[in-house]
Amino acid sequence: MSIPIQFAQDLVVRKAFSAAGHSVLVYDYFLTLNDEILYIWNAPWTFVKVMFLVNRYGNLIGQTFIRLEEAGLLTNNSTKFCRSFVVITAIYMLLSSETIHILVLMRAWAIWGTGKRTTRVLIWSYIVYLLIQMAGALITVKGGHISWLLCFFRPCHSLKYVCSGRSFSVPRLRQGLLWGHAK
Repeated sequence: MSIPIQFAQDLVVRKAFSAAGHSVLVYDYFLTLNDEILYIWNAPWTFVKVMFLVNRYGNLIGQTFIRLEEAGLLTNNSTKFCRSFVVITAIYMLLSSETIHILVLMRAWAIWGTGKRTTRVLIWSYIVYLLIQMAGALITVKGGHISWLLCFFRPCHSLKYVCSGRSFSVPRLRQGLLWGHAK
């Protein structure tokens, strides 16, 4: 099965941006390591500290794992590997974004005051957000398509994913999350 030229060109651009983004992530890690040791590692263990460390090191490990696969260093020429990789990547992205959301909500809670009303508003706002996210995921899993929303921002394409040099159709749950597109 040959890969369309436009898809291959888009894939090269995606890989270049991925490599650049990962380089900035690793550079930032080493750039801020001294401050992290000084301010974070010496601080008492709190929920905020745990969330920060999970996000910081989870992102570093997760992005490295994704980058190794994209670079072809972590490959396996099987459909099972690629499907597992897509599921693991989806779970990683969900956990990564939710740890940041929780940290931002906790920061807002501290800034706006720790009163009961503020706490309720932030908790209910987060619950509504999660319900909307889950509803969108369930709609796509059950056969509905929300990919039409992407048509407002760029021409619509059928979505494909390349893993270990092979092209696969993307599971519906992940359609809006991947960058690889083909006509």
